[in-house]
Amino acid sequence: MIFRRALLRELTTNAIFVFVVLVAIFVAQILVKLIGAASAGSLPTDALLPLVGFRIITLLAPLIVISAFVAILLTLSRAWRDSEMAIWMSSGQSLLSWIRPVMMFALPMLAVAMVLSTILSPWAERRSVEYRRVLEARDELSIVAPGIFQELRKKRQVYFVEGVNLIDGKIKNVFVFADDPAGPSLVRAEQGFLYQDKGGDRYVILENGHRVKHTSATAGPNEYELASFERYGIRMTGNEVKDDPLEERAKETMALLSEATPSGLGQVFYRLSVPLAGIALALLAIPLAYVNPRLGRSINLIIAILLLMITLNVMNIMQSQIDKQAISLPAALVVFHGTLALIVFAIFYRRYRGVVFGVRANASVTPQASP
Repeated sequence: MIFRRALLRELTTNAIFVFVVLVAIFVAQILVKLIGAASAGSLPTDALLPLVGFRIITLLAPLIVISAFVAILLTLSRAWRDSEMAIWMSSGQSLLSWIRPVMMFALPMLAVAMVLSTILSPWAERRSVEYRRVLEARDELSIVAPGIFQELRKKRQVYFVEGVNLIDGKIKNVFVFADDPAGPSLVRAEQGFLYQDKGGDRYVILENGHRVKHTSATAGPNEYELASFERYGIRMTGNEVKDDPLEERAKETMALLSEATPSGLGQVFYRLSVPLAGIALALLAIPLAYVNPRLGRSINLIIAILLLMITLNVMNIMQSQIDKQAISLPAALVVFHGTLALIVFAIFYRRYRGVVFGVRANASVTPQASP
């Protein structure tokens, strides 16, 4: 009992450490991409944190599976290096005796991964799509970035703002070009600000500027109207929120099963396979944790990472085959997870008989010659 508690404590510590590192890496990667979009003016800065949160929720299920696999591998590798495994074996316990404590640690994590993969990940993806649609329907002037010429309103207007005063919210040196059907116009003002009336309509109010407009669409090339103004308002009407059909990854699992489209069934295969494959990976970590002094301490980690990458790639291949209607969902589940079960059985069999990747375990110990 004491040994089992110590093992679970070490597994939990390693899993938390690996999970935090993976989340930090993915958060940094997502932030770099979104900050690039925000700097280009296509995304408001206040939308960064919600979008990062939604994206991380969609990635939690595979991250939990990988964290459990790596934690088991690191913990048992340390037990081999510190000769704890030799003590375990000499006490009459076999390698199969590790299955129970390892699964006691892995199964709760994989259950959480199943809930995340089938319920919370689609919800987060759906919320992310809805939030992006709301952002697209917001007033376009709210995403204008200082120092950038940007086309807005379906490429019929071009805005340029030299700077923004963060204290009073006023924009400095505003340039607006509008390609209206009645004739193009050019407006330049020293400053401006946003205004919302009681009816909810929003305006951009420009102050101390000039306006040049073509008199009409049929006027000559030199027929312009020139006007100076102290205050000039442009009404900013928001776009309607789009109601396009959701993608398969944003739909609920039961909805995908009821629709039974090839791409939807492929998405269901991925959601179910991520936590189910975690069971096979947790069992694979037990024999893969063996450390052979002649092969070095890192060979098991290299082989384990290769098997993890192969498993994820084969999962994506099976999903694409379902999308192409080359295989059905039940057949893909049986073939993929049945193959993983056979691989687990084969590696356990070879390790249990004292053979690891073609090298016998007792071959590392050379008997000394008797005098």
